[in-house]
Amino acid sequence: MKMPRVLSLVLGTLSLPLFAASGQVTRVQAPGVNVTAENTLGIARRDETVSVTLGQLRRSMGAVDSTKLRVRDLESQKEIPSQVVDDDGDGKADALIFQSSFEPNETKRFVVERGAPAPVAGQRVHVIHDAERDDMAWESDRIAFRTYGTGLWKLEQLVSSGVDVWVKSVRTPVLEKWYAKKAPASYHHDTGEGADFFDVGPTLGAGGVAVWKNDSLYRPGNFTSWRIIADGPVRLIFEMQHAPFDAGGTKVSATRRISLDAGQNLSRAVTIFHSEHGDSIPFVIGLVKRAGVVGSERSANQWAWLAEWGPVDRKNGGHGELGTAVVLPRADLRGWKEIPDHYLAVSEAKSDEPVVQYIGAGWTGSGDFTDVRDWWKYLDQFAQRQATPIRIALGAGPMR
Repeated sequence: MKMPRVLSLVLGTLSLPLFAASGQVTRVQAPGVNVTAENTLGIARRDETVSVTLGQLRRSMGAVDSTKLRVRDLESQKEIPSQVVDDDGDGKADALIFQSSFEPNETKRFVVERGAPAPVAGQRVHVIHDAERDDMAWESDRIAFRTYGTGLWKLEQLVSSGVDVWVKSVRTPVLEKWYAKKAPASYHHDTGEGADFFDVGPTLGAGGVAVWKNDSLYRPGNFTSWRIIADGPVRLIFEMQHAPFDAGGTKVSATRRISLDAGQNLSRAVTIFHSEHGDSIPFVIGLVKRAGVVGSERSANQWAWLAEWGPVDRKNGGHGELGTAVVLPRADLRGWKEIPDHYLAVSEAKSDEPVVQYIGAGWTGSGDFTDVRDWWKYLDQFAQRQATPIRIALGAGPMR
């Protein structure tokens, strides 16, 4: 029997049904598929994460082993770091992600192919649980953060679910190194890499959440359990549970799943509140006020942001200026609120349904920002990028 002519044209990129002599269908497993990625915005996009769902890959390649997928840039022919992620934490892989930087309106081509990915040199994102303090700490190559578990109460009676900021002036990981420091050379003193100059205490810090009722904050306590879902090389993901707390007469609990990509200053925070009565839950995402800061906000686009900017606390040699921010879908925004100790973005959640915010910070000592205008520009462009993801298309073509 003569083989259909179409087979020789597409074996490199598609999985096609072949009809054997018996009439049964046999599916050819394609070795790879081309991915076209287009930046449709007129702005440069540094360290942009490109995501291809495993469902898309299966439709183009047939059955795939998610542990044996790698990505090449078709122009340079070089393999680039990639990662299969479980973004919703359900134990099932969702997508293959990788990063590239795009010039305004630039289109790039990649190929996803079968094969174990090469080891990645250098670590650009990292998450740890520090057992001694019961902290969850996470970082990109730009900035670092932490928050507190109930195990901290063995050392100090701090009740807080706020987000702490650790500023960095290096692109390398610092978490283990800084936790290992002992007094007087603690992570509160800058020895050339940055430091913890941020005083979160019992506040919401840089992006903590609280129920907002009768013009009052009702805050979750320290997390009671945690799990790390992913630790790079492109994205870190972890999750924390907060026990039920009194929210003005209603018991509310919270789960927060946080992820951060390489090259980024803002973490994605997915929060799921649970109300004992299934009620809607008014809540806020907060930025604690610091001495000398200025608050600002913008809600003209699909994604709105709330920010503050001002000097780092000068104790322990603190230096430079720090911006913090919350970015959320404008459709979820119910307004801005300023109270004596916080700037707040007001929103509302349904019980057991996820809500999404981005939270984070940027420091002049990192070399990424020189003044508040740079911080505002970063947030404006981040909002544009969320509203207009990189456009991808999978298609046939020679696998060079």
